[in-house]
Amino acid sequence: MSRILLGALLLAIFSAPLVAEAQDRGEDAAREKAFVETLRREDPASADRFVALREAQMKARAEYQRAANQFNALPNDLRPAALPKIKQAERSYAEAELKILDFLDDHDRRLMKNIEADLARVKEAIEGRQKGREELKKLLAE
Repeated sequence: MSRILLGALLLAIFSAPLVAEAQDRGEDAAREKAFVETLRREDPASADRFVALREAQMKARAEYQRAANQFNALPNDLRPAALPKIKQAERSYAEAELKILDFLDDHDRRLMKNIEADLARVKEAIEGRQKGREELKKLLAE
């Protein structure tokens, strides 16, 4: 009985983010489309990889939802037999989510490196202008 309750609790915990996510999906779709377009301009292969990871994630999510719906439709006495299937679906979904997070982390790290390089160039330009400013002030003082 406690395993059934634990399974139902896990199901509720993992399902709550999916419900909230579905409500925000319209806004997220527009942001995601813009992100993919930006990736395509930067690196088409990276955009293709993200799209493939996203499709795998959506497939894993759909499978998890199917397993959860089947689990919920079962009478309580049959639910323990369905736990391995829902556990596998949870694992697949989590793995797909982690792959997306890893992709985004790698992308953001590359972005930060580019920003840091740009910042270094800007600082160098400011320092160069400062040296020029100092020389001009010396000329004015003479």
